[in-house]
Amino acid sequence: MCLRIPCSEAPEEVGGAEFMQIYRSREVGQSYITSVGTTLVAIAHALWLMIKIRPQVILCNGPGTCIPLCVIAFLFKVLGIRWSSIFYVESIARVRKLSLSGLLLYKLHMADQLFVQWPQLKEKYPRAHYVGRLM
Repeated sequence: MCLRIPCSEAPEEVGGAEFMQIYRSREVGQSYITSVGTTLVAIAHALWLMIKIRPQVILCNGPGTCIPLCVIAFLFKVLGIRWSSIFYVESIARVRKLSLSGLLLYKLHMADQLFVQWPQLKEKYPRAHYVGRLM
């Protein structure tokens, strides 16, 4: 995830890091048609968060919750407003192909760095960086 979701809606601070709730663009099992609306809401919320927080780094590890933040960060980069670098680490469970999140970030050149944990993924996706198993 890009931001961890605490139990409460209010921002929580732990050791200098602030945790805020972010909206999911799509629930597991949700149809692609109905996810259009929830994705638009998530992107609007991500825009508000990006303007408010201005993160230097977005570190993602697979779930679709990071896609709205990455879309906004990428749009800012295209517009010349570069607040954030996007680092994506594909799940260790992905051995043969990238997840949908990873594939979107890879194909659309949105991630500044995309890391994979299996050498066969590096062969299949040459712009990715093979880092071995991280966990």
